[in-house]
Amino acid sequence: VHQQRMASNRRVLGCVLVLAAMCVAEAASKVDHHTVKMHTAFLKARTDDDFSHWKEAYERADRDRDGKVSVGEVGSIFSEHYNLYHDDKPRGDATEAHFVQDAIDFTAMVAQLGWGKDRAMTEDEFMEQMHAYVDLKKQERGSLYDIAGHIF
Repeated sequence: VHQQRMASNRRVLGCVLVLAAMCVAEAASKVDHHTVKMHTAFLKARTDDDFSHWKEAYERADRDRDGKVSVGEVGSIFSEHYNLYHDDKPRGDATEAHFVQDAIDFTAMVAQLGWGKDRAMTEDEFMEQMHAYVDLKKQERGSLYDIAGHIF
């Protein structure tokens, strides 16, 4: 009886481990490589205290050169940064379409501040919110970015 119970416990434990692995794989598969590269690049910029690529991406996204980019245009900053920062782009340049989920999530986060899509952000405001956004995503995704930082 004891051996049967132990065998049953092992089968249950095995199923739990397989289910847990599937859940982790499902969560990881929902994070696009453009997103991972963007976030790990931001974390590297923070470590190196060098946000020059981000500043240049912001300036490129500021199409009318008024020193502001609207919350609704944040995907443009993300794609500009990707194209500036990453030399290896086997499928070509990134577009805003590659960062739709990031733009949605960033917009939702700043909406808690009362900022709508038309709210114009200065570069300093964008950078402040970008720090908060990457911290939020790092907390949600655990060690994914630590691991990805070694890959990308």
